Amino acid sequence: MTHSAFSCHLCGAAALEDIEGYGALNRVTSDCRPWVPGGRLALCTRCGLLQKPVDASWEDETARLYAGYTLYHQGGGKEQAVFDEGGQGGLPRSSKLAEKLRAFLPPRGRLLDIGCGNGAFLRRFAAAFPDWSLSGTELGEAHRREVEAIPQVERVYCGSPDKAPGTFDAVTLIHVLEHVPDPGNFLQIVRRKLNPGGLLMVHVPDHTRNPFDLLIADHCTHFSAGSLRRFLRWCGFTLLSEGTDWVRKETTVLAMPGEAREDTLPFEDPLSSGERGRQSVDWLGALRRQADLLSRDRPSGRGFGLFGTAIAATWLASELHMRFDFFVEEDANRVGKVLMGRPVLHPDSVPDASDVFLPLPAPIAREIRERLEKTRPSVRFHGPDDGASDAPDAL
Repeated sequence: MTHSAFSCHLCGAAALEDIEGYGALNRVTSDCRPWVPGGRLALCTRCGLLQKPVDASWEDETARLYAGYTLYHQGGGKEQAVFDEGGQGGLPRSSKLAEKLRAFLPPRGRLLDIGCGNGAFLRRFAAAFPDWSLSGTELGEAHRREVEAIPQVERVYCGSPDKAPGTFDAVTLIHVLEHVPDPGNFLQIVRRKLNPGGLLMVHVPDHTRNPFDLLIADHCTHFSAGSLRRFLRWCGFTLLSEGTDWVRKETTVLAMPGEAREDTLPFEDPLSSGERGRQSVDWLGALRRQADLLSRDRPSGRGFGLFGTAIAATWLASELHMRFDFFVEEDANRVGKVLMGRPVLHPDSVPDASDVFLPLPAPIAREIRERLEKTRPSVRFHGPDDGASDAPDAL
């Protein structure tokens, strides 16, 4: 069904087509809290982008969601660790991004981190680039004093990026652009804040490698690596580098202001993008059914846990109506905590003869399952490829 009353918030076309079945799924907030079902996911049949229609309902929900927003509450405010293949790394996302930027930035300069939150990235960047001057922007004042206490931070500005005076040698957008209702005009503001030859880093979730991104209620644009590249060119940026391996399931693009805006529509092929969206919704439904059967059919007294404490596990916990016993987590900052009334256990502490479900894209779930089975042979680990035969294996 096409709703011509609502326009694509990227290309402006009145050509949004709903993805059926999405409204039956529970959702989750970007700060990992359960959220009610009933939202909309749509395809722009002109530019090919999957998106949440930015209507009055979405704006109202987002305002209520942000009123209770709490960053990294699972780890007491400490940034989530991200792991490479084989479970290696376990470093905060900001550490990995700051380290990667060493190859692209000079020893001195001025940086603006848009959407700086509680200063996780600015803190890591300051350590990696001690001779840079730093500023940040945020929607509210909640973390201003905390961030301004970081060495090298000049000030945190509340509101739009144009509130920050002057121009900058680098601007970073880390998990920001997917939240912005008018990303095209927003990037024009960002473009004006960059010095000639300045570096823009955009880091977003990639829904083609992580379909759980579609469930995040306050994400209104769902990018892939390809669509993000084309969108930045359309907004007048020249691309310098792309890092789909900087952080798993996410994509990073480095760019600089270009001389002219490029006509790069569509951002994605509408037919393949729409089919991908429908497959992802079907896959999420199949995963939910598989976990539900496992939680119901286990023998009495056999423990059942969910792997992870972020978006996917939070969503599945609500879909199961809390019919499980514990979370399983490898992030040391989260182990030993209580989340949604359930303990967070390290894999080594999971009771023998338990079942653990891994709500992750199939390739990542297989890798983690095979690794953990070697150290915990008495625990049965289940992934979305263990019976969800209707789920596309690429997801």
